[in-house]
Amino acid sequence: MEMKLNKKQVAAYRRRVFSVLSRRGFSLSGKDIAEIEKRINNGRRYFFFVGRRKENKGSVKRFVKIPVNDTARILLPFRRQIEFAIFFKKRGIIRTRGVVAFNYNPRRGVPFAVMETFPERHARIGFIQDSRGAERLTRREAKSTLQQLFRLHSLNVAMLPPKLRRLLKKAEPGYEAFRKGIMRYLRKMVRPLDSRGKREPFHRVLERRLAIRGIKMKVEDALMQAKPLIMANGNRRLTVVHGDLAPNNLYVFDSGEVELLDLEWVGCFDNRAIALIYDFGNLRARAWNNSKFRQALDLEMLSIFRRRGEPELGAAIVKLATIRSHLKLSGYFEDYPWPKQKKVIQRRRRISTEKDLKKVLD
Repeated sequence: MEMKLNKKQVAAYRRRVFSVLSRRGFSLSGKDIAEIEKRINNGRRYFFFVGRRKENKGSVKRFVKIPVNDTARILLPFRRQIEFAIFFKKRGIIRTRGVVAFNYNPRRGVPFAVMETFPERHARIGFIQDSRGAERLTRREAKSTLQQLFRLHSLNVAMLPPKLRRLLKKAEPGYEAFRKGIMRYLRKMVRPLDSRGKREPFHRVLERRLAIRGIKMKVEDALMQAKPLIMANGNRRLTVVHGDLAPNNLYVFDSGEVELLDLEWVGCFDNRAIALIYDFGNLRARAWNNSKFRQALDLEMLSIFRRRGEPELGAAIVKLATIRSHLKLSGYFEDYPWPKQKKVIQRRRRISTEKDLKKVLD
């Protein structure tokens, strides 16, 4: 998410960044300073930088993250990311980078986080920026990602320290809230490119574009059929979710192992199956430019639940994950300003997303 900063705000941001880099022992070259200036002016909520820092063992490469300001809207997820990264690393719950130094209390100075970097050697995929690199993901990475996701979801919320439980982003409880959320996506008023300025309910746009009648009824039927499976006693437990799972929030090692990044939106649902629908669906929908990876995710999820003796539940999770996240994402596309809707990449994203929706709704 980008922010529009005026000259005064950019100047304040610059002072924040350089004060942290100076006090935390980062050594900056002329090239580094030029890159820092570029990143200060990119309108992002956070400043990111990898540079060399003086530590006990000499000069060490570290990742530093600095929020643009001290508003609660930015500092709450920033604190959440730091606290959960420390906890997950200490307990070995999922793979994650260690936090070397941090401050999220503006009363103690400018907030920042200094974290471990990844291995020096360049990974074949490594970080996935925007959509670049996602096309290289295969079934091997799908399997590794779901392994990490299930490890995260298996965390017992009761074992979390009280301060972490308070930091969890909590979803509305119950299946009915989940159902209503999906139906809101369908009723959303949008202004698609082919409507000539007329706003209309999103489900009407989909019916026209996908040549499918009664989409609202089809989604309601899918939700009704899945309800007994989702609401089974075995699923009724608090489950931790990543909250923002996407290809660009993965780091992929050459071994195929995957690390989950950006823990700002870690939260919880009161239902194990809904938690999986949420995280799995987000990842699946946002891997829009790699249909083979999407298919691999589906197959791996179905395989996991077959081995658990719950094949019907696995199928329901895959179907509802596709419906929920693809509806939400596709609805965003239809409400973009027309110049953005006309862009080739947005057209490709919309077509790819709608293609999978058609598969589960036809």
